[in-house]
Amino acid sequence: MARLSREVAVNFKVFGPYRIRRDGKLISKSREHLRAFWSEIEAEAEGLADACGCYVFSIRRRAWYVGMAEKQSFCQECFALHKLTQYNYSLQRVSGEPQLHLLAKLTPTGRFASPGANGHRDIQFLETLLIGMALNQNEHLQNVRGTKFLREMRVPGILRTGRGEGRLAPVRSLRDALGMSGPTRKTVVDVSAPTTSEQAANESATPEA
Repeated sequence: MARLSREVAVNFKVFGPYRIRRDGKLISKSREHLRAFWSEIEAEAEGLADACGCYVFSIRRRAWYVGMAEKQSFCQECFALHKLTQYNYSLQRVSGEPQLHLLAKLTPTGRFASPGANGHRDIQFLETLLIGMALNQNEHLQNVRGTKFLREMRVPGILRTGRGEGRLAPVRSLRDALGMSGPTRKTVVDVSAPTTSEQAANESATPEA
């Protein structure tokens, strides 16, 4: 039986939030402002602008759009015209400083992963996960693709919790079991120890005295 790996197979690193400059109430399209934005990011983490992963556009500490850069880099994807449309529509619904978080995928050696023509399935999965989490906090999330079931589904304590449902004992117990309430608890697994099935197999293979 395969044993648990000591290392996480896929790693992402979170950067931000980075303030996005505006022209009036809308996101600035100025090339000078965009160059300054990415220069600030490169000064913090060289190579991040050309990396790939997911990104989260937020206003007032609430996500309004979740996207991914898998076939193009962050600097090519994050401010594409159709993304600016989503950002600006959000700013018409709520006032506040727009910000961007970048979740960069890392290689096994800790370097930034590069975009690929075939994309990255792990980045696609992470985007879906983030969309579900963001939608739970903001039902006006701008994402449409892949949100049909998330918008139609309600799971107390997990997704679109109704008023008062979060205080119900079964819901609180479930959230605790899933590590969604209070400090995160880390489960330590001894990967060198045999599993129950492995131990049983070893015992059955041991000759009797």
